[in-house]
Amino acid sequence: MTSARHALVAVAALGALALGATACSDDDDNAPTLNVRLVDFAIEANPNTVPAGNVRVKAKNDGSTEHEVVFVRTDLPEDGLPVVDNKVDEGKVEVVGEVEKFPAGKSKTATLELPPGRYVLICNIATHYGLGMHRVLLVQ
Repeated sequence: MTSARHALVAVAALGALALGATACSDDDDNAPTLNVRLVDFAIEANPNTVPAGNVRVKAKNDGSTEHEVVFVRTDLPEDGLPVVDNKVDEGKVEVVGEVEKFPAGKSKTATLELPPGRYVLICNIATHYGLGMHRVLLVQ
């Protein structure tokens, strides 16, 4: 391989690592789609139940500020997650995947591998969870 090709392979590998262990290729056309709409300050998800396995998450930020979607697998009430410094303490919950923060007016897609369970989708930017940015999702 040429050094330029080595560099491209290295950049691609780093990009894959940045997506997290639960992220999969966004080209999985067979994955069911979960549409997530983020507004100031709520999360809408359609449908409310998805099958376990690879799920394509299409997130749209219709708010006026930056948002993200974090997938927390939990049986806790959606408004009862542990909070420290105006954010959910991700070290005290099971984070399965996320669509990292992105600007207002934009959309972002990621394919996540979701095991079965009850999830709370949250925006974990400071104060957003406490302002109501949470929603239950069932993965069966």
